[in-house]
Amino acid sequence: MVFDSFLEFPSSAHVAALGGHNVSYMGEDPMFSINNPASLTTDVDNLLYLNYSIYMANSGYGSALYSTKFSDVDAFAGSFQFAQYGKMKGFDENGVETGNFSAQEFALNATYSRKLNKYFTIGATFKPVLSTYESYTNFSLGADIGVMFCDTTHLVSAGLSVTNIGGRVYGPEDIHLTSDLLPMNVSIGVSKAFSKAPIALHLTLQKLQKWDYDYATNSIDENAGKVSVGEMFARKIILGLDIVPKSKKFWISIAYNFERGLALANEDLFSVAGLTGGVGFKIKMFSLGGAVAVYNSAGITGHISMAVDINGFNKKNSL
Repeated sequence: MVFDSFLEFPSSAHVAALGGHNVSYMGEDPMFSINNPASLTTDVDNLLYLNYSIYMANSGYGSALYSTKFSDVDAFAGSFQFAQYGKMKGFDENGVETGNFSAQEFALNATYSRKLNKYFTIGATFKPVLSTYESYTNFSLGADIGVMFCDTTHLVSAGLSVTNIGGRVYGPEDIHLTSDLLPMNVSIGVSKAFSKAPIALHLTLQKLQKWDYDYATNSIDENAGKVSVGEMFARKIILGLDIVPKSKKFWISIAYNFERGLALANEDLFSVAGLTGGVGFKIKMFSLGGAVAVYNSAGITGHISMAVDINGFNKKNSL
Protein backbone atom coordinates (compact mmCIF):
# COMPACT_ATOMS: atom_id res chain seq x y z
CA MET A 1 0.00 0.00 0.00
CA VAL A 2 1.20 3.52 -0.84
CA PHE A 3 0.12 6.55 1.18
CA ASP A 4 0.73 10.25 0.38
CA SER A 5 1.42 9.85 -3.36
CA PHE A 6 -1.19 12.57 -4.03
CA LEU A 7 1.42 15.14 -2.95
CA GLU A 8 2.93 14.75 -6.43
CA PHE A 9 -0.32 15.67 -8.22
CA PRO A 10 -0.32 19.03 -10.09
CA SER A 11 -1.57 21.81 -7.85
CA SER A 12 -3.29 23.97 -10.51
CA ALA A 13 -4.24 24.16 -14.17
CA HIS A 14 -1.14 26.20 -15.05
CA VAL A 15 1.18 23.81 -13.22
CA ALA A 16 -0.52 20.87 -14.93
CA ALA A 17 -0.21 22.53 -18.34
CA LEU A 18 3.55 22.90 -17.81
CA GLY A 19 4.02 19.18 -17.25
CA GLY A 20 2.85 18.87 -13.65
CA HIS A 21 6.02 20.12 -11.97
CA ASN A 22 7.98 23.37 -12.33
CA VAL A 23 10.47 24.94 -9.87
CA SER A 24 11.66 27.96 -11.88
CA TYR A 25 8.44 29.69 -12.96
CA MET A 26 8.89 33.46 -13.08
CA GLY A 27 5.53 35.13 -12.58
CA GLU A 28 2.72 36.08 -10.23
CA ASP A 29 1.25 32.64 -9.58
CA PRO A 30 1.59 31.43 -5.97
CA MET A 31 0.42 27.90 -6.85
CA PHE A 32 3.94 27.16 -8.10
CA SER A 33 5.10 27.50 -4.48
CA ILE A 34 3.81 23.96 -3.88
CA ASN A 35 6.63 22.83 -6.20
CA ASN A 36 9.15 25.37 -4.91
CA PRO A 37 8.34 27.49 -1.83
CA ALA A 38 10.89 30.09 -2.95
CA SER A 39 8.71 30.91 -5.97
CA LEU A 40 6.23 32.61 -3.62
CA THR A 41 6.65 36.31 -4.32
CA THR A 42 5.64 39.52 -2.55
CA ASP A 43 4.26 40.77 -5.90
CA VAL A 44 1.12 38.75 -5.11
CA ASP A 45 -0.84 39.89 -2.05
CA ASN A 46 -4.28 38.91 -0.81
CA LEU A 47 -4.94 36.34 -3.53
CA LEU A 48 -7.21 33.29 -3.20
CA TYR A 49 -6.80 30.24 -5.47
CA LEU A 50 -9.18 27.31 -5.93
CA ASN A 51 -8.35 24.25 -8.05
CA TYR A 52 -9.96 20.93 -8.89
CA SER A 53 -8.95 18.05 -11.16
CA ILE A 54 -11.24 15.39 -12.58
CA TYR A 55 -9.41 12.08 -12.50
CA MET A 56 -10.39 8.54 -13.46
CA ALA A 57 -13.19 6.31 -12.06
CA ASN A 58 -15.11 9.03 -10.17
CA SER A 59 -12.01 10.19 -8.33
CA GLY A 60 -10.52 13.65 -8.17
CA TYR A 61 -8.16 15.94 -6.35
CA GLY A 62 -7.82 19.63 -5.68
CA SER A 63 -6.23 22.44 -3.72
CA ALA A 64 -6.84 25.87 -2.29
CA LEU A 65 -4.33 28.59 -1.44
CA TYR A 66 -4.31 32.04 0.09
CA SER A 67 -1.23 34.23 -0.25
CA THR A 68 -0.26 37.48 1.42
CA LYS A 69 2.87 39.51 2.14
CA PHE A 70 4.19 40.60 5.50
CA SER A 71 6.61 43.17 4.08
CA ASP A 72 8.41 44.02 0.86
CA VAL A 73 10.63 40.95 1.31
CA ASP A 74 8.47 38.50 3.32
CA ALA A 75 5.57 36.49 1.89
CA PHE A 76 3.30 33.80 3.33
CA ALA A 77 0.82 31.32 1.89
CA GLY A 78 -1.51 28.84 3.51
CA SER A 79 -2.73 26.04 1.27
CA PHE A 80 -4.74 22.84 1.37
CA GLN A 81 -4.42 19.77 -0.87
CA PHE A 82 -6.77 16.81 -1.02
CA ALA A 83 -7.56 13.72 -3.07
CA GLN A 84 -10.67 11.56 -2.99
CA TYR A 85 -10.79 8.19 -4.71
CA GLY A 86 -14.54 7.52 -4.71
CA LYS A 87 -16.46 4.57 -3.29
CA MET A 88 -15.03 1.05 -3.41
CA LYS A 89 -16.35 -2.38 -2.44
CA GLY A 90 -14.75 -4.04 0.56
CA PHE A 91 -14.15 -7.76 1.07
CA ASP A 92 -12.72 -9.76 3.96
CA GLU A 93 -10.02 -12.44 3.67
CA ASN A 94 -12.68 -15.01 2.75
CA GLY A 95 -14.05 -12.96 -0.12
CA VAL A 96 -17.21 -11.96 1.74
CA GLU A 97 -18.40 -8.46 0.86
CA THR A 98 -18.19 -6.06 3.81
CA GLY A 99 -19.80 -3.04 2.19
CA ASN A 100 -18.53 0.09 0.50
CA PHE A 101 -15.69 2.22 1.82
CA SER A 102 -13.97 5.41 0.75
CA ALA A 103 -10.41 6.69 0.61
CA GLN A 104 -9.19 10.27 1.04
CA GLU A 105 -5.94 12.13 1.58
CA PHE A 106 -5.33 15.64 2.93
CA ALA A 107 -2.38 18.00 3.43
CA LEU A 108 -2.11 21.43 5.03
CA ASN A 109 0.77 23.64 3.88
CA ALA A 110 2.24 26.71 5.56
CA THR A 111 4.74 28.40 3.23
CA TYR A 112 7.11 31.28 3.99
CA SER A 113 9.51 32.96 1.58
CA ARG A 114 12.03 35.74 1.99
CA LYS A 115 13.75 37.80 -0.66
CA LEU A 116 17.44 37.97 0.25
CA ASN A 117 18.53 40.50 -2.36
CA LYS A 118 17.85 41.58 -5.92
CA TYR A 119 18.35 38.07 -7.30
CA PHE A 120 17.79 35.39 -4.65
CA THR A 121 14.73 34.23 -2.70
CA ILE A 122 14.53 31.34 -0.25
CA GLY A 123 11.45 29.54 1.01
CA ALA A 124 10.21 26.70 3.19
CA THR A 125 6.95 24.82 3.72
CA PHE A 126 5.74 22.78 6.67
CA LYS A 127 3.02 20.19 5.99
CA PRO A 128 1.09 17.68 8.08
CA VAL A 129 -0.43 14.94 5.89
CA LEU A 130 -3.39 12.68 6.71
CA SER A 131 -4.52 9.64 4.67
CA THR A 132 -7.56 7.46 5.39
CA TYR A 133 -8.15 4.22 3.46
CA GLU A 134 -11.15 2.23 4.73
CA SER A 135 -10.33 1.69 8.45
CA TYR A 136 -6.64 2.53 8.03
CA THR A 137 -5.26 5.94 8.96
CA ASN A 138 -1.79 7.26 8.21
CA PHE A 139 -0.36 10.54 9.55
CA SER A 140 2.89 12.04 8.27
CA LEU A 141 4.89 15.22 8.76
CA GLY A 142 6.81 16.79 5.91
CA ALA A 143 8.62 19.89 4.72
CA ASP A 144 9.76 21.55 1.49
CA ILE A 145 12.74 23.85 1.00
CA GLY A 146 13.76 25.86 -2.04
CA VAL A 147 15.78 28.68 -3.53
CA MET A 148 15.09 30.87 -6.56
CA PHE A 149 17.37 33.00 -8.71
CA CYS A 150 15.61 35.64 -10.79
CA ASP A 151 17.26 38.11 -13.16
CA THR A 152 14.49 40.40 -14.39
CA THR A 153 16.88 42.31 -16.65
CA HIS A 154 17.78 39.27 -18.72
CA LEU A 155 14.45 37.51 -18.06
CA VAL A 156 16.07 34.37 -16.67
CA SER A 157 15.09 32.45 -13.56
CA ALA A 158 16.35 29.24 -11.99
CA GLY A 159 15.12 27.17 -9.07
CA LEU A 160 16.19 24.36 -6.80
CA SER A 161 13.78 22.60 -4.47
CA VAL A 162 13.52 19.54 -2.27
CA THR A 163 9.89 18.69 -1.58
CA ASN A 164 8.22 16.15 0.71
CA ILE A 165 11.06 15.71 3.18
CA GLY A 166 9.75 13.58 6.05
CA GLY A 167 7.70 10.51 6.72
CA ARG A 168 5.14 8.63 8.72
CA VAL A 169 4.51 9.52 12.35
CA TYR A 170 1.53 7.24 12.91
CA GLY A 171 0.06 4.50 10.77
CA PRO A 172 -1.21 0.93 10.51
CA GLU A 173 1.20 -1.70 11.75
CA ASP A 174 -0.61 -4.72 10.32
CA ILE A 175 -0.18 -3.89 6.61
CA HIS A 176 2.88 -3.56 4.43
CA LEU A 177 3.73 -0.05 3.28
CA THR A 178 5.90 0.50 0.23
CA SER A 179 7.74 3.16 2.22
CA ASP A 180 7.39 5.06 5.50
CA LEU A 181 8.81 8.15 3.78
CA LEU A 182 6.98 10.83 1.83
CA PRO A 183 7.61 10.84 -1.97
CA MET A 184 10.63 13.18 -1.88
CA ASN A 185 11.46 15.07 -5.06
CA VAL A 186 14.78 16.86 -5.66
CA SER A 187 14.37 19.18 -8.64
CA ILE A 188 16.19 21.90 -10.51
CA GLY A 189 14.90 24.05 -13.33
CA VAL A 190 15.52 27.07 -15.51
CA SER A 191 13.11 29.40 -17.32
CA LYS A 192 13.86 31.95 -20.01
CA ALA A 193 11.53 34.67 -21.27
CA PHE A 194 12.15 37.03 -24.22
CA SER A 195 11.67 40.77 -24.44
CA LYS A 196 10.73 40.72 -28.15
CA ALA A 197 8.44 37.69 -28.05
CA PRO A 198 5.62 36.78 -25.61
CA ILE A 199 7.02 33.36 -24.84
CA ALA A 200 8.91 31.62 -22.05
CA LEU A 201 10.74 28.30 -22.21
CA HIS A 202 10.99 25.96 -19.22
CA LEU A 203 13.34 23.07 -18.52
CA THR A 204 12.80 21.05 -15.34
CA LEU A 205 14.81 18.09 -14.09
CA GLN A 206 12.84 16.24 -11.42
CA LYS A 207 13.40 13.33 -9.01
CA LEU A 208 17.17 13.70 -9.13
CA GLN A 209 17.45 11.52 -6.02
CA LYS A 210 16.11 8.49 -7.94
CA TRP A 211 18.24 6.68 -10.52
CA ASP A 212 16.95 3.11 -10.36
CA TYR A 213 14.03 2.39 -12.69
CA ASP A 214 14.61 -1.34 -13.21
CA TYR A 215 11.46 -3.44 -12.98
CA ALA A 216 10.56 -7.12 -12.58
CA THR A 217 9.34 -9.22 -15.53
CA ASN A 218 8.48 -12.84 -16.23
CA SER A 219 11.02 -13.02 -19.05
CA ILE A 220 13.95 -15.43 -18.79
CA ASP A 221 16.15 -12.68 -20.21
CA GLU A 222 17.95 -11.15 -17.21
CA ASN A 223 18.13 -7.79 -18.98
CA ALA A 224 14.41 -7.62 -19.80
CA GLY A 225 13.60 -5.30 -16.89
CA LYS A 226 16.70 -3.14 -17.15
CA VAL A 227 16.31 0.57 -17.85
CA SER A 228 19.21 2.17 -19.70
CA VAL A 229 21.12 5.18 -18.40
CA GLY A 230 19.79 7.26 -21.28
CA GLU A 231 16.18 6.45 -20.46
CA MET A 232 16.75 7.05 -16.75
CA PHE A 233 18.03 10.55 -17.52
CA ALA A 234 15.26 11.22 -20.03
CA ARG A 235 12.65 10.43 -17.37
CA LYS A 236 13.91 13.42 -15.38
CA ILE A 237 13.07 15.94 -18.11
CA ILE A 238 10.01 18.16 -18.43
CA LEU A 239 10.00 20.66 -21.32
CA GLY A 240 7.46 23.48 -21.32
CA LEU A 241 6.42 26.50 -23.36
CA ASP A 242 4.42 29.48 -22.11
CA ILE A 243 2.79 32.13 -24.28
CA VAL A 244 2.10 35.18 -22.11
CA PRO A 245 1.68 38.72 -23.51
CA LYS A 246 3.03 41.74 -21.65
CA SER A 247 -0.48 42.60 -20.51
CA LYS A 248 -0.62 39.23 -18.66
CA LYS A 249 -4.30 38.99 -19.60
CA PHE A 250 -3.98 35.37 -20.67
CA TRP A 251 -1.57 32.43 -20.91
CA ILE A 252 -1.29 29.41 -23.18
CA SER A 253 0.99 26.54 -22.17
CA ILE A 254 2.10 23.22 -23.59
CA ALA A 255 4.62 20.75 -22.19
CA TYR A 256 5.90 17.21 -22.36
CA ASN A 257 6.69 15.14 -19.28
CA PHE A 258 9.13 12.43 -20.38
CA GLU A 259 8.60 10.28 -17.30
CA ARG A 260 4.89 9.92 -18.05
CA GLY A 261 5.54 9.45 -21.75
CA LEU A 262 8.09 6.68 -21.26
CA ALA A 263 6.38 4.93 -18.36
CA LEU A 264 2.73 5.08 -19.43
CA ALA A 265 2.80 4.87 -23.22
CA ASN A 266 0.99 1.94 -24.83
CA GLU A 267 3.41 0.03 -27.05
CA ASP A 268 0.58 -1.34 -29.20
CA LEU A 269 -1.23 1.94 -29.80
CA PHE A 270 -0.32 5.47 -30.83
CA SER A 271 0.05 7.39 -27.59
CA VAL A 272 0.53 11.00 -26.57
CA ALA A 273 1.06 10.09 -22.93
CA GLY A 274 3.11 12.80 -21.24
CA LEU A 275 1.64 15.66 -23.26
CA THR A 276 -0.06 18.49 -21.39
CA GLY A 277 -1.61 21.79 -22.38
CA GLY A 278 -3.82 24.54 -21.06
CA VAL A 279 -5.08 28.09 -21.29
CA GLY A 280 -5.98 30.78 -18.80
CA PHE A 281 -7.24 34.36 -18.86
CA LYS A 282 -7.79 37.26 -16.50
CA ILE A 283 -10.92 39.40 -16.25
CA LYS A 284 -10.49 42.26 -13.81
CA MET A 285 -10.08 40.67 -10.35
CA PHE A 286 -10.76 37.10 -11.52
CA SER A 287 -8.49 34.60 -13.25
CA LEU A 288 -9.66 31.33 -14.80
CA GLY A 289 -7.59 28.46 -16.15
CA GLY A 290 -8.06 25.01 -17.61
CA ALA A 291 -5.65 22.26 -18.60
CA VAL A 292 -5.61 18.71 -19.91
CA ALA A 293 -2.96 16.11 -19.03
CA VAL A 294 -2.68 12.88 -21.01
CA TYR A 295 -1.51 9.88 -19.00
CA ASN A 296 -2.42 7.15 -21.47
CA SER A 297 -5.17 6.25 -23.95
CA ALA A 298 -7.59 5.66 -21.05
CA GLY A 299 -6.40 8.32 -18.64
CA ILE A 300 -6.98 11.98 -19.48
CA THR A 301 -7.24 14.41 -16.58
CA GLY A 302 -8.96 17.79 -16.70
CA HIS A 303 -7.84 20.64 -14.45
CA ILE A 304 -9.85 23.75 -13.54
CA SER A 305 -8.50 26.73 -11.59
CA MET A 306 -9.93 30.03 -10.39
CA ALA A 307 -8.14 32.89 -8.65
CA VAL A 308 -9.66 35.92 -6.96
CA ASP A 309 -7.73 39.11 -6.19
CA ILE A 310 -9.38 40.03 -2.89
CA ASN A 311 -7.93 43.54 -3.14
CA GLY A 312 -10.49 44.14 -5.88
CA PHE A 313 -13.30 44.01 -3.32
CA ASN A 314 -11.57 46.67 -1.23
CA LYS A 315 -11.23 48.92 -4.28
CA LYS A 316 -14.95 48.60 -5.00
CA ASN A 317 -15.86 49.42 -1.41
CA SER A 318 -13.68 52.54 -1.49
CA LEU A 319 -15.49 54.01 -4.50
